[in-house]
Amino acid sequence: MNPKCARCTKTVYPVEKLSCLDKAWHKGCFSCEICKMTLTMKNYKGYDKKPYCTAHYPTTKFTAVADTPENKRLKENTKKQSNVQYHKDFEASRGHYIAVTDDPEMKRAQRSSEIASQVAYTQHSSGQSRLGVQQRTANGLKIN
Repeated sequence: MNPKCARCTKTVYPVEKLSCLDKAWHKGCFSCEICKMTLTMKNYKGYDKKPYCTAHYPTTKFTAVADTPENKRLKENTKKQSNVQYHKDFEASRGHYIAVTDDPEMKRAQRSSEIASQVAYTQHSSGQSRLGVQQRTANGLKIN
């Protein structure tokens, strides 16, 4: 049996049948929902199983996302991990002096660093390598 036209609900015979948007149409009935301009397979745009011309094709509008507890948690975590938040916190704390007590471990590490620096400086100025051996080239210049 022949299908019914999606627009006029009359029988569509195979000679005049246009199959589009999962429906059968008469060639003259396949027109824009708004302006009734006759459409072809090349110039139609389908939306919600209805044909539209390019000018009247409905655009999808973005909806506001509800602030669910999960979305709030994700937003807060993203903000915390953000470099912007880090930079804001850094700028706020900049210029503030935070006193750190010198515990014995800190003093030992500072002293060790000073000794290592002094050893490297004296070796460099005396021309010795890290192994304690003087290195010289054929013309008498020191190599470090």
